[in-house]
Amino acid sequence: MTKERFFIRNNAAREYLDLFLVAGATSILLLRLGLHLAGYPSIGGARYHVAHMLWGGLAMMVAVIMNFAFLGRQVQKLVAILSGIGFGVFIDEVGKFITRDNNYFFQPAVGIIYAIFVALYLLITYLTRAQKLTSQEYQVNALRQFEEAVRLEMDIHERAATRRLLANATQDDITKKLHDLLYELPIVPPSKQGALRQVRTAIARGYERLWQVRETRKLVRAFFIFEILVLTVAVVATLYTNIDDVTKFFSGAADYGHSLVVGQLASTMVAGSCVLVGLRWLRSSRVRALEWFRRATLINLLLTEFFLFSRIQLGAVPSFLLNLLLFAILDSVASYERRSTEEV
Repeated sequence: MTKERFFIRNNAAREYLDLFLVAGATSILLLRLGLHLAGYPSIGGARYHVAHMLWGGLAMMVAVIMNFAFLGRQVQKLVAILSGIGFGVFIDEVGKFITRDNNYFFQPAVGIIYAIFVALYLLITYLTRAQKLTSQEYQVNALRQFEEAVRLEMDIHERAATRRLLANATQDDITKKLHDLLYELPIVPPSKQGALRQVRTAIARGYERLWQVRETRKLVRAFFIFEILVLTVAVVATLYTNIDDVTKFFSGAADYGHSLVVGQLASTMVAGSCVLVGLRWLRSSRVRALEWFRRATLINLLLTEFFLFSRIQLGAVPSFLLNLLLFAILDSVASYERRSTEEV
């Protein structure tokens, strides 16, 4: 008899948890930018102060209620984004709760927030690492895919993903019945899909046609080589203009500002290394290459932009918006590539 697991692993967890992280980091940066532009207003009048951590808690509460009350993949994505925003707005005020004078501008608070996000990233990476699931977990994850069929939205890629999950499970009676049911369920043709799904299908077709053009791979390679050059210039420029800070950091005489410079340098170099690995994979595996490019952009969003914003405030906004746009594109493309490889 198969031993039951209390915690059934979700094979789509990485997608939702990354959305949570990006939403959290984005909310902190945009919140601090907004407060800076508005002159740090106080809500509540002269007597009271409604801390924005309360709004963060409210957003997390709404996300929890939505998660329990509703089903579906799109709802889970919304929950991930909303809970990430709530967490970011909540943790942004950590400085007030570790100082006796409730100092929001307590400088080490930025380092504490950074450490929390790094710890979360490492935890998520560990929880979602590539590993074989149990037969029961493959069956449960396959069952979740049937939601799309019930909503009359299952497409050929989702059916292929479900088939792959069932193929990895033990071929017992449950698996066989699920496999038979899978082929009895209707696949929604593109002509009968909803407006949003039709737009997504059209984009997917355009994306496939794009890769059929011989120059596309060269253009993608050129873009990320250019990104490597930009990251290299950023490292050299930061070293050149802050060499005294770096020297003091490694001599043991570092202060808060020195640590921000070194943190920015380190995270930029790590992101650049991920881009190099992605370029190495681009010729043989688009899926792996895009995952590494996505990982590099995520590091830039969570770490590099955090250090940069702490140092130069508004000057970090353009690069932050570009990285956010790049992450959204890479996340969508990488997700599509993973689904496509599951179609057999």
